[in-house]
This record gives sequence, structure tokens and C-alpha cells, in this order.
Amino acid sequence: MEGQVPVCDEARAILDQTLFYRGALFNETPPAHSAFRKTFIRPFTPAAVETLEPKIHELAAAMCGDLSGRRSFDVMQELALPLPIKIISDMIGIPEGDRQQVKEWNNLWVALQVAPLPEEHQVGAAMAVRAYEDYVRKLIEEIRAERRPSLILDMADAIGTPGAVHDVDDIIVAIRVMIAAGHETTSGLIGNAVNRLIETGRWAELGANPADIPEFVEETMAIDPSVQSAPRSVEEDTEIRGITVPARSRLHLAIGAYAVLGPQNGDQNGATDKPAVHKHIGFGHGIHRCMGSHLARIEARIALETLLKAVPAVPHYDESAPPLRLPGGFVFRSFSSLPISW
Repeated sequence: MEGQVPVCDEARAILDQTLFYRGALFNETPPAHSAFRKTFIRPFTPAAVETLEPKIHELAAAMCGDLSGRRSFDVMQELALPLPIKIISDMIGIPEGDRQQVKEWNNLWVALQVAPLPEEHQVGAAMAVRAYEDYVRKLIEEIRAERRPSLILDMADAIGTPGAVHDVDDIIVAIRVMIAAGHETTSGLIGNAVNRLIETGRWAELGANPADIPEFVEETMAIDPSVQSAPRSVEEDTEIRGITVPARSRLHLAIGAYAVLGPQNGDQNGATDKPAVHKHIGFGHGIHRCMGSHLARIEARIALETLLKAVPAVPHYDESAPPLRLPGGFVFRSFSSLPISW
């Protein structure tokens, strides 16, 4: 029910010497949650994120390029994956030359939690987790010494200040989660949105009405979110649909199963393949609502705007190169490859 695959003894022995099982403070309860989150929330506020729009537009345009002379484009490999990882890496402070290695380490860290890895691969992934943490620890030291503006510096400078509850280990754990959350979820959202456009035959319609893209992003988050489920702890006895869930119970929330949808205007019977999104929990809820939700929405909107303009004709899937899903669908729902043709 955790969405995790059992780890073999040899891999666990390695992981026990790392921060693998340490939770991120922003996933804990107040006051630790609030004290830590405020140390780096500023760059994720709506006003701060809006200043990134020109840069995101520029990156998306460069990644799509001129497609007039091409007949296909891999949405995931050429746009949905590189765009969010570039943005979040810049914010965190990861040097350009290290990003591919960090991405590979992060993939192995995630795979240990959601993929059925053979034991020998688990051991290799566990060793990668240790190398990953050693790298981030050294990076924190370098950024503090050089005073490089970044999320890492913001968090490091807050250590020991009044009200602060975190140390360097907490920063390492947080950075690992932020790298995954800052690109895996948004990459999945972009890919799922493109897939939904193709499967519902709405590519041309949305391309002709770009003002509808933000609502379409919300629709995708409601109906096909990139994070399908997440574990939560029950703090006090709670009644849900007549069932009492005791305090300290662990629940696995089916995020992808919850959405309150309504019919589009103009259809008196309410029958439509274009539901108006009223409410969803694709970005979480309450104090644990995703701090990067504003950034994810803007990245997804700009990616779709750019792609709809760049692709010269309504695309389709080619049977010789079908879309490929990432493993670990109980937690994540995303593509590793999404080639479209026209």
C-alpha cells in the first residue's frame, strides 16, 4: 500500500547508512512543516513565478524549434522532460554540467520506491543514493562558500536562525524531493495533457483557442494527474463515510480518483467529453498543497502553447513507435517517451 517494492537486505544495509528513510520536513506536521517551508517559499509565490515566464517561453521555443521540416517529435524527450528540470535546477543551484548525473541519481532514487528492481539493481541504486547525497552535501558547502543565489543558499542561511528547525541533512532530503517533484510531476502533466489532446481529438480545437489552455491543464490534473496516489498519516480518529479510521493509521490516498467535474455550457443534457473542472486535488490540499503548483501550471501552459503552434499539422501516434509509459504507475502516471507524428 505504500507504492514501494520491498528492498533486499543488502540494499537496505546500504540505505540504512543514508538519508533514504528520512522524511522531508515540509511533509511533516506543524510547527516543523511551517518553519522549514517559509525558508524557501518566496521563489514559488505567484508573483515570483510570473517573472520566470519569459525564460520559460524562450526555453520551450528553443526545445521545439522549427518543426516545419520534420515529421515527428518526441514530446517527453524533447520538451516535457528537459523544460522542468532546467527550471528547477536553476532555482535550486545545480550547475549545468552536473544535471545529467543528478537526473540519473534521482531516477534511481525514485525507482527504489516505485519500481520492481531485481536485487542486484537495488544494490546499485542504493549505492547511487549514497553518491547522490555526498554530491548534494558538497554542493551545499560550495554554494555557502561562494554565496551563489539559490534555494540551497536560502535554506542554508536559515540554519540556526530563530525559529529554524532544520540542518544540512534536512536540506539534502528536501533538495532530493524538490528535484523529483519539480520536474517529474510537471513532465508527467505535460505528457498526459498532450496524450489527452490526441486521444480526445481536441488538438485543432485547443490550438485555435489558446485562451482555453489553462482550463485544459486543470482538466488534465483532475482526470489524468501525474501523481496518482500518496501515503498520509491520520493524526486523530476520523470518520470517513461511516468508517472510523483510528489515529496513527496510514492511508494511501487515490489522488487520481478524486475530481468534481461539471458539464460544459451549451449541453443541456450534461453529456460532453470536455468536462469543466470544478475541483481536484492534483496539487494536494490544505497546508501540504504543492508549493510549486503555480510554477507547474505556467510550465504546462507555456509548453502546450508552444507545441500547438510549432507542430505543423494535427498529430497522431505511429504504430511503429508507440508511446511508452514509465513504470511505477501506482504512484506516478507518466510517459518516458511520447513520439507524435504528422
